Amino acid sequence: MNSRNMDAACLRALRRRGHSDSSIAAMTPEEAFCEYCAYHGIMNLSPSKLEMLDKLRGEAGK
Repeated sequence: MNSRNMDAACLRALRRRGHSDSSIAAMTPEEAFCEYCAYHGIMNLSPSKLEMLDKLRGEAGK
């Protein structure tokens, strides 16, 4: 992930959670989103759980 293209609020949250720019760059968008959510108190969200959102979106579009 390119931190230059990342939303400033998300980048700030990831840094406050202790991530370096190099670790942020190595994150997938899903990992970055889960870390952002954890910073804001939404716990136990994982990239694999985000698959359910994709499945739900697929079902809604049918």
